[in-house]
Amino acid sequence: MADDYPVFSAGGVADAADVRARLDAGAEAVVCGTRFLMTEESGAHPSYKARLLDARETILTELFGAGWPAPHRVVPNDATARWLSSDPRGPGWLRAFHRATAPVFSRVPVPMQFRLAATQKPSRPMFGPAAATVDGPPNLIEAGPLYAGKCIDRIADIRPAGELVRELAS
Repeated sequence: MADDYPVFSAGGVADAADVRARLDAGAEAVVCGTRFLMTEESGAHPSYKARLLDARETILTELFGAGWPAPHRVVPNDATARWLSSDPRGPGWLRAFHRATAPVFSRVPVPMQFRLAATQKPSRPMFGPAAATVDGPPNLIEAGPLYAGKCIDRIADIRPAGELVRELAS
């Protein structure tokens, strides 16, 4: 292995023991997505964070793939309850639509993507990847992706990022 390439480890990191295990195994850095989503400074909508605090499972799906036809891990909401009953990835026709339209949808300007996201409803299966943010449309709590990693069941609080960094680095 070339020394020119740093090794970053990501996925399933919730506490200092996870970080230490990754660094001891040879990683040069550790990426903590879901853990930092659950900080006071995160731009996630407060209802999104509350939903994550209650979550004990995630779903690997492609439901929210308009412009981004790839698997993504989310916690359940009304949209997943409505559309994932027979296949957690989402309806086959919808996944095919996402793949076919990705070259166009992925180039839609971000402001337009947020306007489109504001029209999403759990009853309509056209879902984009925009997540619920503090300044975004509140409908995304039930009609958008509530991204979260598998470690969500091990995260039981929302706290300041600085405090979290100190804990993870110890």
